Amino acid sequence: MRILFITHYFAPELGAPQTRLRETAIGLRELGHYVRVLTGPPHYPDGRVRPGYSAFGLHREAIDDIEVLRLPMVPRPNGGFVDRVIDQGSLAVVASAAIPMVRWADVLLVESPPLFLGLTAAFHRLVSRRPYLFHVADPWPEFPIAMGALTNPVARRMAFAIERLAYRHAGLITTVTAGLVRLLDQKPAASGRVRLLPNGVSIDRFDPIADATQARLRLAWPDARLTLVYLGSVGLAQGLGTLIDAVAPLRDEGVSLRIVGEGYERQQLAARVRGEHLDHIHFDDPVATSDAPSILAAADAVLVLLRRGPLYEESLPTKLVEGLASGRPVIVSAAGESARIVAGAGAGYVADPEDPAALRDVIRQAAIDPERSQKGQAGRSLAADLFDRRKIVRTLAGYLEEVANQL
Repeated sequence: MRILFITHYFAPELGAPQTRLRETAIGLRELGHYVRVLTGPPHYPDGRVRPGYSAFGLHREAIDDIEVLRLPMVPRPNGGFVDRVIDQGSLAVVASAAIPMVRWADVLLVESPPLFLGLTAAFHRLVSRRPYLFHVADPWPEFPIAMGALTNPVARRMAFAIERLAYRHAGLITTVTAGLVRLLDQKPAASGRVRLLPNGVSIDRFDPIADATQARLRLAWPDARLTLVYLGSVGLAQGLGTLIDAVAPLRDEGVSLRIVGEGYERQQLAARVRGEHLDHIHFDDPVATSDAPSILAAADAVLVLLRRGPLYEESLPTKLVEGLASGRPVIVSAAGESARIVAGAGAGYVADPEDPAALRDVIRQAAIDPERSQKGQAGRSLAADLFDRRKIVRTLAGYLEEVANQL
């Protein structure tokens, strides 16, 4: 098949969607398919276009031998609502004009969020006659509504209208957990066409028997009784204020926390840590995908946090899957799917979301648990069984073939 990705996020940007899409494209190519990517200049999350790229010109390049066409757009930081509308909407409009590129494809793989690309996909289904699979990594507009980021009633109605249009014209809709499959399948525009496609990870990139102390030495991290690592977005959905509250009193208990990533709440939380002189809590710059295994190898336990609420309960964060693959026990401050996965496999420790005292208790438990390494091994086995990227890409290829046959 000739498969065209239409996505707002792609390498060399850093982040979970970028990593997932890049590895998925490589996996589909290895299965013998032709893959191209239609996206914008790399600028996430700060809105600054990376050196060597232009915001207002066409740019062609090859990444991992995959052709990437970068379209002009108006890049804005991943901040407020207006900035997001300008940033995401401008790419969606320009991508709608890329008719020759779209006509090359047998099938489109369209990534949401941002939801605006649903309009682009529906337009091309009507004009270019190309069928598309619509992958919903997070359900919009429900997710920004739950975060309090989408409050205007007119904007909400417009967002739901875009969602209906995107679902109605999609050949199939995929999403990451069984709970989200049920949620989307209840929508009349999507009913009967929703499939499960969980987040995955390239298992072989992670070394579950790597020595954590040696890994910390290579990173120039000081050793500690218990080193906790949070690797990922520092955004509204994660609620890392809970983590700071939980770890702040543990300064004299040999606990060291490394927060590796960027996001909306990072500056505020880092200022708090400096102001309270919490020298056992460290903020590190985001890292390239290739460096993630070495960061997680330095952990005694990996952290996953989500806020309280039904949508968060049905999420499957990439950081959870990577934590499992690393062979390190996972400490989850969340309810729902993430908690069930870790508890069911005996792969770590679970605390209620947005409960600093409960999270502090399980951190203390992890510090003295003689079976901590066995929990990490259980997580690694689970990742290999359920979240191996190669298996998931084969499932995706089957879905894309089903959609392509609708042409």
